[in-house]
Amino acid sequence: MATHSAENARDLQAALRKAAPGDTIEMNGSFGEVTLSGIRPEGQVTLRAAKPRAAHVEKLILGNCANLAFAGLTMWPLSPVPPRDRKLYLIHAYPDCEAIEVSDTLFRGRADSDNHPKWTLADWNAAKIGGALLRGPRSIIRNNAAIGVNFGFGVSGKSSEIFGNLIFGFSGDAFRATEDNCVVIGNRATDAMQIDKNHSDAFQAFKIDRLLNGIIVKDNVLVEWTVRPDNPLRAKMQGISFHGGPYANIVVRDNKVATTSPNGIHLNQVENFEVTGNLVRNADGQRGKMPRIWIDNCWGDMLLADNEAESFNLQRGLGGPKNREPNYSIRF
Repeated sequence: MATHSAENARDLQAALRKAAPGDTIEMNGSFGEVTLSGIRPEGQVTLRAAKPRAAHVEKLILGNCANLAFAGLTMWPLSPVPPRDRKLYLIHAYPDCEAIEVSDTLFRGRADSDNHPKWTLADWNAAKIGGALLRGPRSIIRNNAAIGVNFGFGVSGKSSEIFGNLIFGFSGDAFRATEDNCVVIGNRATDAMQIDKNHSDAFQAFKIDRLLNGIIVKDNVLVEWTVRPDNPLRAKMQGISFHGGPYANIVVRDNKVATTSPNGIHLNQVENFEVTGNLVRNADGQRGKMPRIWIDNCWGDMLLADNEAESFNLQRGLGGPKNREPNYSIRF
């Protein structure tokens, strides 16, 4: 296993041509916008910052790539995001990619995103870009942080994983999974912003006009708001959303959701599900009807137990043991 070095995008391309499975490429410098195409080693090659914060990339686009792992990068645009790019991501791997991994990387909408609670609407639009979207199978987004972004982290390839990530300030959806047999586990997202017509979801799963099968959403903490109470851009964040259907074999377990939206957890048109151990509460501590756990048009093996919510909107005949009102003494 060899270690190569790269200080710019040209060096990186050359190092990848030499790299063998198991090799590491240490990145040190500013790389700008990088496009990689047709890089498919037979085993994993790791592209890693040589030391913390040593490698900055403005955008990374992957096409027809496989077995590449990116670690320890810093990523944000160095100029305002033009309107044509505002639905894009800092890392975008196309569907012809597979086994792409992104870990320990810091994503920002712009360099000063730690100040996102003070951003104006114009600031949010100037920084309107997502974190990472990996669209090929067996992809992994693990232990990253995103601050002041549009959409956060998404996977749309089979058997992919979003695990242990943090998002602070987002204006789209925090997490998305849109293919079969994906897991979204141990993530945290806070502070949803309303800057356009998009309705923010902490987590959303869908597959247009087809069955989405085998999604696990577990041990996530999803909090609508933690920052300045007078911010006019605060959104009503939907929690865990399986709105469209059809779905099958869905597990929603041990999540914590705090929102002022009616939708804390929603399952619609699901065959076989488990919804257990979730804590759903009003983000402002206001007792009443919202948020709710909402189950409708489902069938098969259905387990709903040991959840907390302000209300339960359930299809006829569906109930379960130990479902109850929230305990607000437990901190998220």
